[in-house]
Amino acid sequence: MPGIAQQFALFALLTVTSATIAADRPNVVFILTDNQGAWTLGCYGNPDIRTPHIDQLAAEGIRFTRALSSNPVCSPTRATYLTGLIPSQHGVHSFLGGEKPSAQVGPEAYCTIREFVSLPKILAAQGYVCGLSGKWHLGDNLHPQLGFTSWITMPHGATSEFYGADVIENAEIRKEPTYLTDLWTQRGVKFIEENHEKPFFLFLAYNGPYNLGRLLLNPARNRHAEYYAGLDLWSFPRDTMHPWQFNNKEYLNNPVSIRRVAAETSAVDDGVG
Repeated sequence: MPGIAQQFALFALLTVTSATIAADRPNVVFILTDNQGAWTLGCYGNPDIRTPHIDQLAAEGIRFTRALSSNPVCSPTRATYLTGLIPSQHGVHSFLGGEKPSAQVGPEAYCTIREFVSLPKILAAQGYVCGLSGKWHLGDNLHPQLGFTSWITMPHGATSEFYGADVIENAEIRKEPTYLTDLWTQRGVKFIEENHEKPFFLFLAYNGPYNLGRLLLNPARNRHAEYYAGLDLWSFPRDTMHPWQFNNKEYLNNPVSIRRVAAETSAVDDGVG
């Protein structure tokens, strides 16, 4: 399966001499992963998890070693990336399912950052075609927001399954049999193919590897599961748990959970490549 970097490079080659894309309006692909620490990547020193494509991007681009997130939670981080504002300015302080559950889908749904200047709004105003493929989690998920015209996403933020999950397309919720990580990649590639003659902005927002919740108690089912099945993966910390530990107790130090994180991380890397 061709990844985003491979497809993007192909169309960059095909259009390099085209006058239809002005030099001051380069195409933009913004790739975001979910619930992933930098330590899970080879370019940040992980010896166990295979991430060759992300490692290549790091080697050929810029790698941050002293970055700080003011709120390393799903919705606040997304709001900050798209608006350039910190949570105390944009008002999104936690994931929407806990802080603003009615904002996502339904009669009371609304986009939590609609009143702010945002990256897709700016680009759309400059003639860019803006597409989202993947997790939104900023409210009113049924409808394209903030200048996006191409839109495939999830009804809610939390991931309970990567196969047979609910997705939103054309303002309808349906079951999707395709492995979600691959679906986001496929639709991202399709968006590039359909819009390569125009300046475009693709927000490719994977909901993987998603190192969180009861999903971690289920063995990985993707193409990398077999490779990691017999590995100890000692790069994952094994923490001593307090006798009163309650939250996350079932998957801390759990080999099934550890191997699942590794497999889902490598699958995201496939999509990047």
